[in-house]
Amino acid sequence: MLIAAAMDENQQVLPLAFAIVDDESTSSWKWFLTLLSRHVIRGRRGVCLISDRHPGIIKAVREGILTTNMLECINRVLKGARRMPLTAIIEITLVRTVNYFVTRERKSHAMVANGQLWTDFAYKMFNQWHQKSIDHTVTKYNHRQQSASVVTKRQSGFGLNTHVVKITNRECSCGKWTQFGIPCSHAQKVCAAYNINAASMVKNYYDVQAYKNTYSKAFQPLHPENYWDAPEFQLVHDTTIRISTRPGRNQNITYS
Repeated sequence: MLIAAAMDENQQVLPLAFAIVDDESTSSWKWFLTLLSRHVIRGRRGVCLISDRHPGIIKAVREGILTTNMLECINRVLKGARRMPLTAIIEITLVRTVNYFVTRERKSHAMVANGQLWTDFAYKMFNQWHQKSIDHTVTKYNHRQQSASVVTKRQSGFGLNTHVVKITNRECSCGKWTQFGIPCSHAQKVCAAYNINAASMVKNYYDVQAYKNTYSKAFQPLHPENYWDAPEFQLVHDTTIRISTRPGRNQNITYS
């Protein structure tokens, strides 16, 4: 099974797509990445590819998907299901994915009820960096650009590092503001120096409403098989396909 996932507004894994293939090969990965690019990524830019560096993925990307789309392969949702029959794998995938979404939808409603503006992750990072900013020293350089240098406090042999912050560009030389979209401790110190509300600089990506919308779509229960419409085709087993067996013990592989 091939799995693609991203990170949601609370920095938790968000399953995007599943596919069952005969094996991990260049052709299967190329097919999967092509469909993912067409139906999920849809021209988005600034996204990266994270994988276990399987040769099939690398070759598929080089030959057909020359882009920086983000596809993170995970197994966490399907732990323990690898050696099950195909129908069982599909069923357990559906059940666990539905439970995953329902749990996070319920969590998003709790955040709204508590009056939160951001997700738990955003609050945690913002408050953590705010606490660190208290001990920083700031020197203002340009009021128009709202730029300044920040020196960190020396503690236990560490510190006394200098960082450059430009509020108008929403960037800090440490790179954390750009990476997370949340003002780092250095940026928050400069915001305070220029009487700017640092909370207004947090990306809308972390809004609780955005998190709620991510998990708002409902899965529909499946009717028992005896309620299904009769298929208009007949499945025929391909006798030319052989399941290859290799000596030694099978391994469970987890991607992180």
